[in-house]
Amino acid sequence: CSVWTVCLLGCFFSSVRLPALPAKIPAATYDAIYAELHRPIQVHLTNGRTISGHSIDVSENQIQVATAKGAGEAIYTFDSREIQAYTIPGDSYKALAVEWIESGETDNAHELIHMLYLQRLKILPFLPPAESHFFIYHVDLTLAAGMPARAIAIAEILKPQIKNPAALRTLEDTILDSYNRLRLYDAARPLAGAWVAQREPYGESALGYYVLGADKLRSEDYRAALELALQPIVFSTPSPPHNLAHCYATAISAALGLRDKAYALTLYSEMQQRALHWPTDDPSFTVYFKKLSRHLVKKQNHLKLTEQRASPSSPHP
Repeated sequence: CSVWTVCLLGCFFSSVRLPALPAKIPAATYDAIYAELHRPIQVHLTNGRTISGHSIDVSENQIQVATAKGAGEAIYTFDSREIQAYTIPGDSYKALAVEWIESGETDNAHELIHMLYLQRLKILPFLPPAESHFFIYHVDLTLAAGMPARAIAIAEILKPQIKNPAALRTLEDTILDSYNRLRLYDAARPLAGAWVAQREPYGESALGYYVLGADKLRSEDYRAALELALQPIVFSTPSPPHNLAHCYATAISAALGLRDKAYALTLYSEMQQRALHWPTDDPSFTVYFKKLSRHLVKKQNHLKLTEQRASPSSPHP
């Protein structure tokens, strides 16, 4: 017989509404989802018993489940080794969240995934890795919504349960990107160094080269910044990797720092030919873009003057 402790509390069980993102889902749909997600979970024990209730506390080796009992509630404490599986309501809403993502309804998807995440948060370490893999959507949507600190917190919670190497790389990208957006450069620097050491410059992302290159740029180590930024540029395909525009901005800024105006203008022309836009989300490039703009104006004025001199004079009447 499994060892469990039952404590009767003389109070009614009441669910506490979980903190949520600003509401985006239509009210009727939201209410239906909320009701489903607040149904009891089922804890299936190795001895064949099933306990229905709500998880209220989790430690490394134990989980407590509260279930209604008479006028109050009973709290069951289980050793994690006694638990065979969980049945958690709301699984069907994962497909709806993905559907919303694919149709561009990212605000709705974000709110729904956030609700699913809060429902399962306490017991994620006890669930199959696929549960945590799904919530990588939550990390990406949270960062896209402009909440990098929250994205880091969620990613760090998920990371111990993630086994898939590609999923781990996705989380590592989000953590690095988030620290960089927060301008916590001391935290981002070693992560970017590890990123560059472990990845190839011809992959789907140039994030690490950009972050580390921009860090060198801020310290005015222009040659190192240029060398780092050029690697994904040189190896990039017609379908550019993520953050390639940031690498171009880093390389152009470094060239300007080295007083190589001609090379900076060449790189900017190449950037335009590839339909890449100058990134405005990193203040590291601001002063260099002002310098670049002045050089572009001078170049344009010079070209106009050259064309005027080369054109034949208008014939006199």
